[in-house]
Amino acid sequence: MNEVFDQITEIVESGLYSIQNTPEIVVLNILALLVLLFFVRTFLWKKVSLYLEKRQEALSEAMDQADEERRVAKSLQEKAIKEYEGMKEETRQLKERLTQEAYKEQEKLITSAKEEAKRRLEQAEKDIEYEIAQANEEIKQSIKTVAFSAASKIVKREINESVHQDIIDEILKESEV
Repeated sequence: MNEVFDQITEIVESGLYSIQNTPEIVVLNILALLVLLFFVRTFLWKKVSLYLEKRQEALSEAMDQADEERRVAKSLQEKAIKEYEGMKEETRQLKERLTQEAYKEQEKLITSAKEEAKRRLEQAEKDIEYEIAQANEEIKQSIKTVAFSAASKIVKREINESVHQDIIDEILKESEV
């Protein structure tokens, strides 16, 4: 590998020193360069310049278009963010409204349940009062029957039952007071 570098170094050095040894090569090279520049300037320069100008215009248009697309993308992004925020707010309001409606419905159900419980309690109280009244009536009838039996055994004679009923009713009314 070092041998290759050494050879390359020798070739470059010999080329550099050849300028001093043979100046006509340098002059010919300069003339060749000037001729080449003349041909390039005459035949190719306009085409290359035109190509470069068109390329510059295309790049400028691409940059302008990229800037425009960036602005459009930014505006779309801002619009999307605003819509997202709007939807977020709308969702929050909907959630709040549904929560309030749920609380109202819960209150209605609780109120309805309380009213139903109160109605059933009142009905149960009425039923109990009715049953108590029935039981009292049955007890009164039992007492009347017992009193009548006792009175009939005591007196040992036949007494009119309707008179006894009136007397027993009077006694019961007095005892209630």
